[in-house]
Amino acid sequence: MRCRGKTTLLVYVAITVSGLLLGCTKSEGTIPPSPLPTATRTSIDEAVSAYEDIRKALAQNRSNVRSEALVLAGAAQAAAGSAPEKLRPPLEELSASAQRLGAMQSGDLSEARRAFGETSRALIALLSSEPSLQPGRHVYECPMAKGYNKWVQLDETTSNPYMGSEMPECGAKAGF
Repeated sequence: MRCRGKTTLLVYVAITVSGLLLGCTKSEGTIPPSPLPTATRTSIDEAVSAYEDIRKALAQNRSNVRSEALVLAGAAQAAAGSAPEKLRPPLEELSASAQRLGAMQSGDLSEARRAFGETSRALIALLSSEPSLQPGRHVYECPMAKGYNKWVQLDETTSNPYMGSEMPECGAKAGF
């Protein structure tokens, strides 16, 4: 008789815990699995990686970002080809802004930073339109920057591409 009661109790606990776990997976604030085709996701990840290389270069006061900008433009264009309809406009804008950044003459750090701002605007629009792309990507803004003052970076230590070595830690976390 005692054994039967313990079995019933264990079954009840297992059902209760299962229900709680299922409820947790549907709670607010969770990010749904990526609905993106693998090729789209891979190209977007490549674009973000090239963007991060540009951000780091500008944070170190290096203005020659031509090759990284062209990689970013190509990856965004490739992603647009297989992306869902809602993501095509921000991907095409990301590609176009990266092409403009890549077409600039190297050496003009202020101009590179302004063009990077427009690329950042396009990337943030993309990430804002697809929540599954946001994890591990952080948005910051700099109140001192001229023009578009937000950027995306992969780590949580502020590294400002608009102020570079003058004020590397200037900025605060912002939302998508």
